[in-house]
Amino acid sequence: MVGQTRFLLIILAFILVIGAAPYCNAETLRVGFPSLATGFAPSWVTTEKDIWKKYGLDVELIYLRGGSRTVSALIGGSVDFILGSDLGVTTAILQGASLTRVGVTTNTIGYSIVTQPNVKTVRDLKGKIIGITPGRDAAYARVVKLLREHGMDAGKDVTFLSVGDGGPAARVAALSSGVIHASMFTPPSDMISEKAGMKILAKIDVANVGGGLNTTLLFLQKSRPQALKFLRGYMEGIQYMKSHKDESLRIFSKYVRNPDLGIMAYLYDEIATRVEPGLRPQPEAVRALLDLAAQDLPQAKCLTEKDNWDLSLIDGIQKSGFLDQLYKQ
Repeated sequence: MVGQTRFLLIILAFILVIGAAPYCNAETLRVGFPSLATGFAPSWVTTEKDIWKKYGLDVELIYLRGGSRTVSALIGGSVDFILGSDLGVTTAILQGASLTRVGVTTNTIGYSIVTQPNVKTVRDLKGKIIGITPGRDAAYARVVKLLREHGMDAGKDVTFLSVGDGGPAARVAALSSGVIHASMFTPPSDMISEKAGMKILAKIDVANVGGGLNTTLLFLQKSRPQALKFLRGYMEGIQYMKSHKDESLRIFSKYVRNPDLGIMAYLYDEIATRVEPGLRPQPEAVRALLDLAAQDLPQAKCLTEKDNWDLSLIDGIQKSGFLDQLYKQ
């Protein structure tokens, strides 16, 4: 009897080792993202549900707090991929960085310009302080464009203040305390600000690359199989998010650190309607990104919507029928 029990324990241990083998042998991939914004929510779900591990990857998702810092981490080799920081990536490419894009999370971005309650119009921002994230990112560029559309010179008529490393929460606090008069937010930070007594002055829904999947040319050359696994896992994570709302809300709440399920549902509805299941960029979104970059670097106007993209990976995934099978589940 003792011998039989020992035999069963050995078999059980063997099964546990075999079952754990795919995770133990998983290849590590470091992925940075710059903010707690809409376009990054699918990556949180993919990580929390261990979906990348199904594809043999141990993805370390790293919150780097700011677009310029995220791009620097990619160029310096601290991370293998970054999500977002798309304007910063474009700028870096124009300045000679060997980066490339392999897909997007969304082709549209929803921004809100949020202000203190006494600000009535965009023109009222003249002479005021606008809070921004460290470094120039897409939100900064959108504020500059908004001011220009209302007859103001961003370099003369307002003061920009970089508000710490605390992410959107730091800017919400700065608004509430009167340190700044306005800031640009994506969901759910705009709704959080409104609940704190601030005012959503205007909503801006535009075609633009959001949550772009960016890496280095060197990584793609040396680690193409890993990049393919990364994209497949991300696509499956998106499918899981779209079909498991309640679990996704729980994960969103963990990352945003806000237990208000109403706010998390607002974030969910925002990303679920924008996300690209096949990660394919649309020409109008890419053009909008290049036009934003051209405000500081006119040579961006000379780039086409296909320059600095490698879509061969998502092309191959689509041709394989992977997506069709995924959404039949």
